Amino acid sequence: MNKNKRFLVIVLIVLVGVTPLLATTYGPDNVVYEQTAQPFTGTNIWSLSMGGAGLGMKGYSESFLLNPANLPGSGFKFTIPAVTVTAYNVVKILESPMIDYLTSDDDNDKIKAAQEFLKTIGKGHGDVLTTDVSLLTLNAGGLGLSVQAQERLISYKTGTDMTSTKLIAQATAAATLGFGFNIPVLPQWLDIDLGASVQVAYKAYLEQIGADTIIGMMNDESSDPAKVFLNQTPLIAGWSMPITIGMNVNGPFGLSVSAVARNINATQHMTAYASLDDWALENFGQSLSSNAGHNPATLEEFEVVPEFRFDLGLTWSQAFGGSLLTPTLSLDVIDAGKLAGKQGDDLTRAFWDSTRIGASLRVLNILDLRYGLSRGYHSVGLGLDLFVFHVDVAYYTLEYGKNLGDKPIDALSVRIGLLSR
Repeated sequence: MNKNKRFLVIVLIVLVGVTPLLATTYGPDNVVYEQTAQPFTGTNIWSLSMGGAGLGMKGYSESFLLNPANLPGSGFKFTIPAVTVTAYNVVKILESPMIDYLTSDDDNDKIKAAQEFLKTIGKGHGDVLTTDVSLLTLNAGGLGLSVQAQERLISYKTGTDMTSTKLIAQATAAATLGFGFNIPVLPQWLDIDLGASVQVAYKAYLEQIGADTIIGMMNDESSDPAKVFLNQTPLIAGWSMPITIGMNVNGPFGLSVSAVARNINATQHMTAYASLDDWALENFGQSLSSNAGHNPATLEEFEVVPEFRFDLGLTWSQAFGGSLLTPTLSLDVIDAGKLAGKQGDDLTRAFWDSTRIGASLRVLNILDLRYGLSRGYHSVGLGLDLFVFHVDVAYYTLEYGKNLGDKPIDALSVRIGLLSR
């Protein structure tokens, strides 16, 4: 083989090996989009303020979304609407001059505020802002119905430099139908709650956009953000229909043991479109812009299969003096299957990594005080019920790294709801 042929073979081998790396993929195989593969979960402010515990905690309208076996005995609950806003990196934001820049009348300070905000985002995965809207939540006679929408701004940062920040805007709409019933075993001593729910979720997110692009658009008055996001930015969208099955074994003195199986039939069927306008043309035959008449382009189709999860929980809740005081203690083991096969120190580490501990004290059916411990991170919460107006606040920490302590991010959630809590 002469030198030219050898050179050609080497070039072909290199190209064959490099081409897959250069191909754009919008699924979890691309580290930037890993978080978009997570199954949809609305922001449960009660559980988050209790360290992520509360599998067997009844008494609020959205408890069946955590465990459908909570439907029996929950009574009639009707919420319409409720809004939850969650901000991340709260301490960093308060310590930065961002708020001073935002309140300034100088237009240049608005750009400085955006720059300071981007500085609060750390390397690796994270979240920036999440808004949940519960359009309708209904519990009645063992039936549960919830209609939710969520906006989530996801971040991924490749380095320490501000311009390495990538942002992904994601929106999800979900409708969940649940059914539960109670089986008496020994009157006043033992009974069993069984429940199941099915959720139809539709998720869509835009291709990641760099921080430098955002700042450039803010500086360039001639730029048209609507055109960029409508016609020039790929959109990835798809549906899933996960099923959840739960059980509560209720004993005397307010004790109950819970078991919940999640992510059954939870495959996400996703399609990447060349733009939001192409998505509208493909699915509705209607253009969102004046660019009508072109053929919509599909860039990629893929499936995401979330891992099956089995959670266990132990709950104690008892009312004293009627409605004077109602304390609740919860201990949950999330994804208990991960403990199988482990021994010694590995089992101990895995157990505490999966364990969530929470406590709640309800006073006069008006005030809720909550505390939790999750993987060593503390959380606190406060709930206030004023007739048909309800406010809940939670401050907690989430781990975004692969190992405990790699990347903790603090978050503040505020929920305002009407009618039932």
